[in-house]
Amino acid sequence: MQLPEKINQHLLKLSPSLQSEVFDFVLFLEQKQAQALQKPIMNDDAALAIHQQLMDDYAETFEKLAQ
Repeated sequence: MQLPEKINQHLLKLSPSLQSEVFDFVLFLEQKQAQALQKPIMNDDAALAIHQQLMDDYAETFEKLAQ
């Protein structure tokens, strides 16, 4: 799996154990997104809502790790 460069930079700053936890969480989010995309999307608003939720999840995770 190829992570965006910004996320990869954050991962490199973490301890190896945290890197593993974050990587597992990212995999979980991607699986969640794949499942959501398998469901029929009624319109663009639903797709944007899924995207926004995933971005919020990423931001929340990295904010917690930064603390």
